[in-house]
Formats: sequence, C-alpha cells, structure tokens
Amino acid sequence: MLMLALAGAGGAAAQGLDVRLSPEEIYAGDAFTLEVSAGDADLESLDFAFSLPTQATGQTRRTTIVNGRRATALGRGLLPQGTGPCRLERLSARTADGRTLTYDGHPHVTVRALAADPEVTLTLAADPAEAMPGDAVTLTVTCRAPALRAGGRLLSPFLGADLFGRPTPRAPAIRFQPGAFDASPLRPAADATLEGPEPDGDDLVWRVTIPLRAERAGEQTFPAPFLNDTRVRALDADGRPQTVRCAAVGQPLTLRVADPPLEGRPEGYVGAICRAFSADAALDAQNLRLGDPVRLRLTLRADCDPALLRAPRLPELPGFRAVGEPARESAEGGAAFVFTLRPTRVGLLEVPPLQVAWFDRAARAYRTAATVALPVRVRALAQGALLGPDGVALAEPPPALAREDEPAPRPPWPWLALAAGAGALACRWLAALGKRLARAVLAPFRARRPLARALAALDRPGDPAAAAAAVRLWAGSASLTPAELAARLAPSPEAAEAVAAYARLEGAAYSGGGDEPEARAALRRLLPRLRLLAALALLLAPSAGQAADGFVREQAWALSVRAEREADYAEAANLWLRLAREGEPSPATLLNAATCAFLARRPDVSLAVLARRERLYGRTEDGDQALRAACARLGREPPGPWARVAWWRAAGWAAAALGACLALCAMPWRRLRPWRWAALAAALGLGAWALVLWQGARGPWPEVVVPSAGEAAP
Repeated sequence: MLMLALAGAGGAAAQGLDVRLSPEEIYAGDAFTLEVSAGDADLESLDFAFSLPTQATGQTRRTTIVNGRRATALGRGLLPQGTGPCRLERLSARTADGRTLTYDGHPHVTVRALAADPEVTLTLAADPAEAMPGDAVTLTVTCRAPALRAGGRLLSPFLGADLFGRPTPRAPAIRFQPGAFDASPLRPAADATLEGPEPDGDDLVWRVTIPLRAERAGEQTFPAPFLNDTRVRALDADGRPQTVRCAAVGQPLTLRVADPPLEGRPEGYVGAICRAFSADAALDAQNLRLGDPVRLRLTLRADCDPALLRAPRLPELPGFRAVGEPARESAEGGAAFVFTLRPTRVGLLEVPPLQVAWFDRAARAYRTAATVALPVRVRALAQGALLGPDGVALAEPPPALAREDEPAPRPPWPWLALAAGAGALACRWLAALGKRLARAVLAPFRARRPLARALAALDRPGDPAAAAAAVRLWAGSASLTPAELAARLAPSPEAAEAVAAYARLEGAAYSGGGDEPEARAALRRLLPRLRLLAALALLLAPSAGQAADGFVREQAWALSVRAEREADYAEAANLWLRLAREGEPSPATLLNAATCAFLARRPDVSLAVLARRERLYGRTEDGDQALRAACARLGREPPGPWARVAWWRAAGWAAAALGACLALCAMPWRRLRPWRWAALAAALGLGAWALVLWQGARGPWPEVVVPSAGEAAP
C-alpha cells in the first residue's frame, strides 16, 4: 500500500519542499501516502501532523541522481483513524546537512465512510459451542457474497490481477485477529485454512477455519471479523465490471470452557473427560514380609489429553498404610500412578477394588470404573507364639493361599546311580550275549515286517478286500471293524482320516464295489505315521491326567479370598479338595485346601491333607509352617522326619540302592556277594516303602464339615 501510484498534487512547492498526498480520496480502513521531496536536497527525517489521528504503516526512501546531483524523497504510509477530511496541519523536514525546511500548505485527503453491504455477510461460530477441557474446538469465519454468472458458471465477485494484469477471481479480504493466547484457556492446534468457494444457491461461501484445543476451564472473547474490499456488482453491456466498495462486520464471539459439573460428581474422580476409559491395578509383589513396601501401580487409559488425568485419593485399605505421595509415570494411551503401601499385619491381605470416576463426554454424565481385588501374602518377621481365633496358642500362623505352584526339587543323583549300575552290568553281559543280540537285532530285517507288507499291498490297485486285509495284517488282527480300529489308535486327526478310509475299503469289499484308490493312498500315507503316534500315546498315557476344571479353580480362589465366616472357609476347602479329587492335586491346591480347612476350625482335616501333600511333593517351608500350626491346635507333636518322606524320595533311594547292587554284581569278586544281597534287600524295602506312601497319597480325599454351635471343635 506504500507504493500506490501518485495521483494528483496535494499542494504546491513552498520554501523548497514538494508535498504530495495520494490518493486524494480513500475509504475507511485504507491507507494513503505522504511523499516529500526538496529539489536537490538530501532529506533525513519528517515531522508532520494531520487533523485526524493517523497510524504509520511504513516508510520509503527514493533517491535520484540528475546531472551528478543527488536528491532524496521520503514517503510515509498513513492509515487514518476516522472519516472526513484528513488535513495536513504542519510539516517540517530535516536535511542531511542539518537544515530544517518547513511547509505552510494544508492539502487534505477525503476519507469516506464505508456503508455495510447488505448482500455480503460475515459470521463467527465455534464448534462445539460449549467446550470442556480436552475438547477440539473449531473456530469458523464464514463469508457469504453474491456470485457473478459468466458462461453458466458462478465466479467470485472479488477480482485480483495475475502476472499479466488480467483480472482473476479471488477470495474476499477478510480481516480477523483472534488475539493473544497467553492467558487463554484455548491453544491453536494447527494453522488456519481457507475453504471455498462453495456454491449455495446464487451465493458463494468462503470459510476460514482455525483449529483450537481447550486446555483448561476459562473464557475468551474473539473480536468481530471485518471485510473491507471491492466487489463486482455486475457487468455492463461491453463486459466491463461495475465495482462497488463493500464492507461487512460480524459479531464478536465469547467461548467458555467449563469443567464437568460439581453436582453428582462421585468420589475418585480422576479428571478424565473422554468417551473411552479403562483402569488397571497391579502390585509389584504378592509375597512379602511384614513392613516391606509394596507398590500399587494404577494405570489409567483414556482418549483424552493425558495431562488431564490425576491420581485418585486412596480409600481406607485394611491392613495397609499408604506412604508418601503417588508418583506419576507415562503409560501408553494415558498415565500411571504408583502408590507405596506398607502392610501392618500378617496373613492373607487384600487390596480392595479401587473405584475411579470419569466424565463420559458423549453421554454428558459421570461413569465409574473399578479395578480387581489384589491379594497379598504377608509373613511375619520372626517366629513367635500367636493366638488363633478361639484363643488357642499357635506355634505360628498357617500360610496364606498360593496362586502358583513352586517347582519341587527332584535331585537326579539316585537315577544316575541306577543308570551307572545298570551300565556296568550291561557291559559285563555284552560280551557273552553279543552274537545272540546280533541275531535278535538282525532277525526283523531278514523277513518282511507287517508294515512293509501292508504298504506293498496298498500300492497294488485292484480288489478292495485285499487292501482291507493288508490293514488288518498291519493291526495284527484277523477280524477288525472300523470302530475297533478307532479304539486301538490314539485320538488324532490322522487316526480319524485312517478310520474313514478303512471304512470305505470295508464297505467296498462287502458290497462288491470297485477299487478305492483315494482310500488306499490315504492309508498308504497314514500307516507309518499312526504307528509313531500310537507309541507316543502309549508312553504319555501314564502321565496324562484329567484336566482341572478352570471354573471351579477360579471359584475356589475367589471364595478363599473373600471368605469371612467359618462356613465360607469350609466351602472353599471343599472346592479345593474337589479339584484334587478330579485330578489336580497340585502343591498349591493342597496347600490352599489345608489353609482353608484350618481357618474353618478343622485342623484334623488340615493335618491329613498336609501329610498327603508331603508324601506327594516332599517337605516345603509353607508345608512345615502349616503342619506346625495344625499340630499346635490339636495339641500334638509334629511327626518325625521319617514319617514325612515323599514317595518319590523313597523311590529315589530305592533306585540308588538298586544301582549299587547292579554295580556290585558287575564286579567278579566273590567276597562282595553279601553286600550284593544287602543292597538288593535295601532296594526292595525302600521300593515297598515308596509304594506304600504312594498308595496312601492316592486315597480318598476328606470332606470339611463346620461343627455346629453346640458341638466342640476337634
């Protein structure tokens, strides 16, 4: 605007100064130029005043050299703040050589007021109109103006010029300054964008969108948008545009960012304003000593700004004491808060579910989420006498429940001793039995095996009866139905496919049908594989147990954790014993059953279960603690060490004794014969003892019955 073309003289030269104002007529909001020159003088600065307040928009300096003489002209861009004649009241210029030149003329520029164009409208809106912290807010300035029709098209009425000076349609000159965002609850999220023009009837619509994000509660007022431009009203008969100066002013907008309402806000509100929310709690340890710290990590995930999330206030935690303030950590999709807790008593404690509240943005209502209960096992710092529920002195409390099994130690040395003795005896017999063993090994390779004969018969096309006979030869049975074949095979997809193929061969053989090449090919492919699967099933069958009922286990665990009365502990103990009866007598299952039976005032049942647990898995620290507590309640002495040996440990001793006997048998000295018989007798005795322990551990499991009020506790 500072380089506008100079049009018209604003005054005459006086005292060496030449002053020009251009243009001589402007509209409110436009700027004009004041240019001052002094012949061949070099001007340095200007001092002037107008009748209307003006705002400087820029300064220019133009230097010309004519016949070796240098002259400088100064120009200032001015924006009048008002309408009417803008008259130059005074003007003085200072030259480079220190002279001051004054100007006595009073030229003026006429500032015309802009009339609002009724056909052009400006609106300012925000979406959403009522925002909350964390919302994405879109501020939109909409301009609507009548379009020009040219050749059946709608063109913008606002024209600009291209590089060649030809008029081209452009967007309107919308002026909008949102203001500073330093103390605002809103922050710009991206740059402003101009969209349009979009046709709407006979009008065109432009939209300027400014993305914002609400960070906190507060209020901000945006100024009214303003349009000051020249538009083409119509085209004359020669196609020349008829322009008109237009103006449009919108309305200011006040946007409020409000927190969720205080009314109805539940306890445990964590500041989340979102549509999806989740809360998870976890402990860094489940087994600790009294006084050791345990860290509770509460992870909050929400589809909102993580900065809004804050730590909830912990409720009263029975058996725990919170230490210090929670530590905030970053987490994927939210934030995590770590609380430090210290247990205040021993036994099975529980961190109750934490209730956290959040505000559902879609439903405009508060919601509540809860974490799961977290059990913690707390042990005493030292052994000491404690009192039970009925005042009876206990040597120490029973252990808490165990969630997972700890691996029982199984030393390999007895079996290594057995293997060493068997190897020594085999080395002695190997020389004498070499030829016989060679003949026995090579005998199967001299004759065709049943599998090879069956595969050869299945390769030959022809009668299906011959192929079915080959399968019976492979199975070692002269008469074999498909059901009998399925019973002999280990359950597997390959076995089902083989049984179906054999049924097709049998059906074709009895009905006199033709050959079944697909059934023969399937059996030819599956018979070698089925032999291996049958051997593996035979090896794994003794160790395969019945799968435990997962629902019963979870039900027993939940009832054990939440039990308060003796009847509840008895029901939980019976559920653990049910799992043991159904094939899951694991160490944790039996320990939980014994602990619940003890808390149900049935120490006799607890002692019996613990004794059988030691026979199955050996002695452990938990088992010793529970057994001493049960014996103290019953007034008995704990059993001796020989009565508490696991069957597998006795079997290991028997294997070691048998290995020693075999090693002695491998030695040719006659004087060792008494030691051989002694080692063999010890092995047989230990084996019988292990068998007795094993049979005792496999007996029926007891039931836990709570004594009535008038019945004395056992």
